[in-house]
Amino acid sequence: MPSSPSPPQPTSKGLNVIALISGGKDSLYSILHCIRNGHKVVALANLYPPTKPKHDPTEQTEDEEEDIDSFMYQTIGHSVIPLYESALGIPLYRQPIQGGAVDTARIYCTDAAEPQAQDETESLVPLLRRIMRAHPEANAVSAGAILSTYQRTRIENVAARLGLTPLAWLWMYPVLPAPLEGRGAGAGLLEDMAAVGCEARIVKVASGGLDEGFLWGNVSSPDGVVRRRIEKGMRRFVVGESDVKGAVLGEGGEYESLALDGPGFLWNKRIVVEGREVCTGEGGVGFVRLRGARCVGKEDGQAGDGVLPEDVRRPVLLDERFSRALNGLSLSDEVSTGRPAVEGCAWRLPEVAQSRNGGTWAISNITAPEAGPGAAEQMEAIAKKIRDILDSTAQDTSHGPRTTADIVFATVLIRSMVDFSLMNDIYVSLFKKPNPPARATVACGDNLPEGVRIMVSLVLDLGPRDVRQGLHVQSRSYWAPANIGPYSQAMSIPVQASEHLAYIAGQIPLEPASMELVAGPQSWLEGYSLRAVLSLQHMWRIGAAMQVDWWLGAVAYLTGVDHIGTKAQVAWCLWETMHAQHNDAEEEDEEPALDAWDIKYGGRAYEQPRNLEAADLPNMSVVCSDVLVPPFLAVQVAELPRCSDIEWQGLGCRCGGLKMAADDSDVGLKIDTITDENLRYTGIEISMEQSGSDFEACLQRVLDKYSKQPGVSHAVLYTAQPLSWNAWPGQVVPCTSVWGPKGRQLAAGVIFQTHNPTDARTSTK
Repeated sequence: MPSSPSPPQPTSKGLNVIALISGGKDSLYSILHCIRNGHKVVALANLYPPTKPKHDPTEQTEDEEEDIDSFMYQTIGHSVIPLYESALGIPLYRQPIQGGAVDTARIYCTDAAEPQAQDETESLVPLLRRIMRAHPEANAVSAGAILSTYQRTRIENVAARLGLTPLAWLWMYPVLPAPLEGRGAGAGLLEDMAAVGCEARIVKVASGGLDEGFLWGNVSSPDGVVRRRIEKGMRRFVVGESDVKGAVLGEGGEYESLALDGPGFLWNKRIVVEGREVCTGEGGVGFVRLRGARCVGKEDGQAGDGVLPEDVRRPVLLDERFSRALNGLSLSDEVSTGRPAVEGCAWRLPEVAQSRNGGTWAISNITAPEAGPGAAEQMEAIAKKIRDILDSTAQDTSHGPRTTADIVFATVLIRSMVDFSLMNDIYVSLFKKPNPPARATVACGDNLPEGVRIMVSLVLDLGPRDVRQGLHVQSRSYWAPANIGPYSQAMSIPVQASEHLAYIAGQIPLEPASMELVAGPQSWLEGYSLRAVLSLQHMWRIGAAMQVDWWLGAVAYLTGVDHIGTKAQVAWCLWETMHAQHNDAEEEDEEPALDAWDIKYGGRAYEQPRNLEAADLPNMSVVCSDVLVPPFLAVQVAELPRCSDIEWQGLGCRCGGLKMAADDSDVGLKIDTITDENLRYTGIEISMEQSGSDFEACLQRVLDKYSKQPGVSHAVLYTAQPLSWNAWPGQVVPCTSVWGPKGRQLAAGVIFQTHNPTDARTSTK
């Protein structure tokens, strides 16, 4: 049985960080996590409200607070900000905020080519550039975003334009597993702050659940009195446990805080305030006007408080469910190594296949060997072919011309990972807007047709663009790996009024905080099992954030020559275990809708669910038949990104109900999933008995029976058996071997995705 993983270790490659600070608890606490993860904070950055001209020359304004209504920046308490330079011993750079919230979309669309000069977000650019000139070693920027997509995407946009690595250590913190040190202690970010001696006072309240009596309360006090009062007050106004957690942190603007002290390894001095005045603003807003704030040296006992960077709590690597799944594995390396593919037959160049139905358009097997032998020249030609295909059918869609912005998922097959950067540099040029398509990239080696270095397959959404959901987290955090590049973690599209498909990008076992592959001194089986669990957890967390109810199917890409049968069986056991019925009553929403954007603009139904309590994933309540494990394939390929030995890629569905049924067909097991609105997902296993000379005849029978049914929108074939003809009507993934449930080797795996409104709900035959 594999041992439980240790907490993540600091990365060996430290970053030089510019810390964005507002004075609030989260931005200052994030600095502790920068240090905890082995990074150095070289500068502090702050934006403050522009100074208003005095009308009365005798007017005293030195200590007064000018608070502006900003979605992006906390400005209450800004007169205290200059003190942080002395308190922390880190140089501080400040500039006034220019403009307001011009671009109010949740996802920031401004880029370097056409900046919104008056948007308040753009005030970050000259400030960070000034700091980078003074500190040329700076290569990262940190912020305290917890649940605010609005804030995170704006900082990521600016960071990308300036070449800085964004850090958001607190992202999704309320839904992450509690640190080992904090379990059973009421669990939460504020408790973790209290554990290392942070002091953060409430300086503004803006919620019916919090009145002026909460002002100047210490939200991170060791006794937890203020935290309990906040929770009690918010439960009268907030429905759902996950939203209570967000409200207690002030994520919906319920309150704002001011950090005054922290552990001695960062805080050389503490900030004291001589005088305070409680004021009332419009709409019942209460705030504290501060007088006489100054830094004071810490007493001997406080300066040597004994708190070390290692004492800053970090979430454990695995959720409890995945830790149980890992510990429940009991396998030995005695599984078949697999039969080799049929020799003496080479893959022919597949034709480009296209199919449209149910609001999606699949374009498969785009290659360009005629462009030359190099990966770069072939990718350039493929990019041109993609644009030409879209241009040639511009008038055939009801929602206007289709562009690369309508691509929601891409499968990129390359001959060798040596070609990855060459491909990627050109691939990125296809996508200029936020939320690029989710993507899976694998190297197939010599299984690709002769002369082909790259083969690309795409899925496009033909519906209106404003109802898509994308998830593109580019910041390092403890939640899931950052996607620094031209692909999103997930894209979700509506297929009917209440059903959505969620395309999840391929997930490899990167430790999110360090972005390094997890490794350890374990045996190869223990190490591989940990990586298989972690990468599956990444897919699960992303699916939960997209409100997925059920996985329609998943593929585990595997590498290596040795132990491939065991690797496939481990992946299957994990997949099966995670679909066993469970009673985790405390599963929570991965992305509670407590965001300044949502409060201001209300949030449309397709952008955030009305019911903020997410169902379990898998959500057994939507299954209206005997529960089965969704289709699963393990596919052996030559290489994966970052030399990983496993990559999970899945398709999720948000729906109100579905039926599943299994059938032993004449070629192998078939599993059908049909939703209430008649989206059908069919997984077919072609057994090894059908390999060799009988394979193409077997495949033809499958095509005759399933591909000619009305409504087929996508067909994918995974096989190690080379095809000598071009009759396959969809995407082809040539591989070294294919494995199904319980570690059975297969000749091939086939997926059909169909949308047929006339299909009877009660039928799965």
